[in-house]
Amino acid sequence: MMLKFNTARAAAASPEDILRQAFADRIDEGGQLSAVFTDSRCIGAVGVAGLPLRLPAIQELLKLPEVAALLPKETGASALFTVNDTGTELSLHIRHAGRQEQAIAIPEAAANAALVQLQAAPGWAGALNAEGEHVIDLRSPVPGPHFAVNLLLGNRLEFPHPLQTTPKSVVDRLGGGSFRSHAATQVLATRWDMRQEENGFPANRQFYLFEDGKQIFYSADPGGEGIESAVCRHSQNVTIITYRLYGGLEITRTIFILPHAEGLPLATELQRVTITNHGESSRQLRLVYTGMFGSAAPGALFEDVLYSNVIMQGGVLQDADGAVAAISPDYYPEGGRHDLRFHTMIIHGEDGPVLPREYCVSYNEFVGTGSLHRPSGALKLSSILHRKGPGFFAVAGEIQVAAGATAAVDQLTGLVSDKSGASWSDTVLEEEVGALIARFTSRSSAEDALAQSLKFVRNYSRFLQVSSGDADFDQFVNRNLPFQVLYQSFVSRSFCQTQKGYREIGFREIQDMYASMYYFVGMGRGGLVKSLLKEWTSMVFELGYAYHNFFWAGKEPGKWSDDALWLIQAVYRYVMLTGDSEFLDESCPVAGTDTERPVFETLRAIIVYSGQISIGRHGLPLLDFADWNDCLKLDDTYLNGPAKEALYRKQLEAGGVFGDSLESDYSESVMNAFLLKVAVDELSALAARKGEQAYADELTGFGVKLRARIQEHAWKGDFFARVLFNRYANGEYTYLGAAGDGMSSDPAKDGSYFLNSFSWSILAGCADENQIAVMLDTMKAHLMTPYGMKLVSPVALGRVSTHTASDEYFPGDRENGGVFKHACMMAAAAMFKGAKEVSSPDLAAELCRLGYWLLDRIMPFKTMDDPFAVCGNPRFCTQYNNSETGENIGPMLSGTSTWLTLSLMEALGIEYTEQGIALSPVLREEQTELTYTLKLGSSSYRIQVLKPEGFHRMQDGAARLMLDGRVLEDGLVPAVDDGFAHEVELTFAG
Repeated sequence: MMLKFNTARAAAASPEDILRQAFADRIDEGGQLSAVFTDSRCIGAVGVAGLPLRLPAIQELLKLPEVAALLPKETGASALFTVNDTGTELSLHIRHAGRQEQAIAIPEAAANAALVQLQAAPGWAGALNAEGEHVIDLRSPVPGPHFAVNLLLGNRLEFPHPLQTTPKSVVDRLGGGSFRSHAATQVLATRWDMRQEENGFPANRQFYLFEDGKQIFYSADPGGEGIESAVCRHSQNVTIITYRLYGGLEITRTIFILPHAEGLPLATELQRVTITNHGESSRQLRLVYTGMFGSAAPGALFEDVLYSNVIMQGGVLQDADGAVAAISPDYYPEGGRHDLRFHTMIIHGEDGPVLPREYCVSYNEFVGTGSLHRPSGALKLSSILHRKGPGFFAVAGEIQVAAGATAAVDQLTGLVSDKSGASWSDTVLEEEVGALIARFTSRSSAEDALAQSLKFVRNYSRFLQVSSGDADFDQFVNRNLPFQVLYQSFVSRSFCQTQKGYREIGFREIQDMYASMYYFVGMGRGGLVKSLLKEWTSMVFELGYAYHNFFWAGKEPGKWSDDALWLIQAVYRYVMLTGDSEFLDESCPVAGTDTERPVFETLRAIIVYSGQISIGRHGLPLLDFADWNDCLKLDDTYLNGPAKEALYRKQLEAGGVFGDSLESDYSESVMNAFLLKVAVDELSALAARKGEQAYADELTGFGVKLRARIQEHAWKGDFFARVLFNRYANGEYTYLGAAGDGMSSDPAKDGSYFLNSFSWSILAGCADENQIAVMLDTMKAHLMTPYGMKLVSPVALGRVSTHTASDEYFPGDRENGGVFKHACMMAAAAMFKGAKEVSSPDLAAELCRLGYWLLDRIMPFKTMDDPFAVCGNPRFCTQYNNSETGENIGPMLSGTSTWLTLSLMEALGIEYTEQGIALSPVLREEQTELTYTLKLGSSSYRIQVLKPEGFHRMQDGAARLMLDGRVLEDGLVPAVDDGFAHEVELTFAG
């Protein structure tokens, strides 16, 4: 038997190619076509032409039996559906191999069914409304796993440890997903599955309606025969799903996380279910609600599921009359007894609030011989407590809805924990759930809580509100972008649709604070920013390296070399924004010890470690396990922080001097050198601000030397290198990341190139004007794609190491040449910065154009232009696009939203300095006017920028800046929280 193995990337032809050849005269050149092969031989195809954009139209048409029956049965035959210009007539043509094309008559019923589908097809991806909400028809196909997903965040800012304890949820368009409380602690169970679409256990947040013993509705089945319409609306921090049933019922689900209040559980998610009866007669309904509690030992799910089940037993909290106040599993291990999960249902009936009187804690008993969509055990729940898990729960209650009336049911799922900071006792579950029930027995309490939640999000977003004339851009920047930055500030990269807790809070993800601090200070919450910065600062060791990840405890100390360097930028931004220099003298714990030291001393230690001790032969910081690029693992024998410290102590004991470099032949990270240069310059400014001028001068001198080292050793003629090698005595490899490095996997290219070398050479002030111009040409030749800039050109890292990006990923994916949008936004920020600083107006204009070109490729709402090809999420930034296909792969959380915010601030000219706001915008060449408002506590600044067409910048001197009608000669806008609304006008002359 002759066998041949075929793969997706090596496929010789596509079904679209077959149809374009077979029906060349019926398919417009460049027109959109949806097609599939007729069978596995891939010599015939069936499709539909004339589509307005790329859509899975033929896949949907072939789900209609009457349409599928029209396809030819002969081998090699192809079929093409076409629609007339008005969209009212459907034609079918078939071509058999070697024969003439045939027109096939389509039965009227089949044609009508197909036309209904095709007329709806352009709206399958939904739409973004004026509020930035994603409105989705639940009966339409979904472009990708992240596309129709929302993120929810609780609010514990007034309570202890908000960074660790703020609850968070992932909600898909059907209301599914999962829910977490503090750190990675699951409330509603996460589901680990190869399908990216499966974030949570399928029973989570779902419910059934029964009438007269018959199931008439299931919330996860929008295509049910009784459902007339089903629409999801994902908004900022709330999801609302509405169904209309043919029988006259309208069902609305509103899902959000309660803002925390004293005496209530640490984390509670609320789903308000309303049922409106538009019919003429009263309806007696039975509502059954389900979910799966998260495991107290999620690690056991990978090794011993039995353990997860036998360490728990069913539990129920009941009132004096035996009604179900809460389902709450009981855990035997002591560790599980301090995180108590619960679910409560409150039915707001005609006679007041009612608790359910039936429950089930056995999934198998509930589903029985049916399925989750049609369970056989839902008509009567057993109310039996089982001696082991899993943590499934179902509760049921009766609801009467009079004609014209609306009934409401509140579903409250949460967790009582000793991490809340409140007192702990054996009765805490009863006390906190009892307080929750007492509060939500009032039907209006859910509406009040939602209003409070949404008000906070609106107030947070007010720091920056733009009016550009582009409605899509404005609603994104004003609504969705700030919410993603807020979410990530408390969740880091640990929890979204596909990211499910492995990462914890990354130290380097303090970058999110670079953006969110402006929003917090804008709403008068500078103290919160300071407390969060101190939490990160406490993760730095005495010598100056940091934990890489942390929740309640840190892990992987000093393993990644870039971590601690990001802290100095965060502190610098905070001090420049608030003027709070006293923060530098505040005491903060030292990681790994029981001691404390001032914040400023921690920053000094970071400079000593990264700039003097942990450096290589060229005087640049060591790479260690990896730097910002997690897949750039080039030293297999790297040392983590404690191991390096121990070796350094031995070096000192042998006569070494503290401050000398560690003796090694490890590789040096040029990106870390740039980060170090930024840190040195900013710490010098902070030192001068706090009166330590001698140290400030010392840092300034060190910065000059560091830049000289970078220029001498890292500039390679057409680009800055990314890494310098020291371990090859024969000089086989001396650097990575420029022409002549010997590392390109493309024989036609002389070297490999890394985008961050361009970005951070400018952000650090290391690249001169000629180098910037040369690097622009190099990037256009090696990194530019229609979808943005690749993180790296084709590179064969396997020549120098193992387990690197080029070993892990196909070319074009993730760190192996994907369009890494986090890095693209760093590049955009660098381009806007460079556009203001270079002397050449032509180079400045080119940098500005390219910066906006990158922004336009990263904006999530652009997904809606071609949703089934681009995928992604239209409201939230995702991590990367495949550089070959343009597909927005995900995941949802990365530094993209933060650096998009910082890029916009750079473009809009918003820089907080010791003297005020240094306003220096660089707008698009075609843009003549832009207005935005900045919020600073009780004050606001409405800033209007006016200019002729073309490129204009402050450096060229033809601009007038006015504040409240008064000309500002120094170009600085005083940033004063004085309670007034100020008017700023910046006019560029023609």
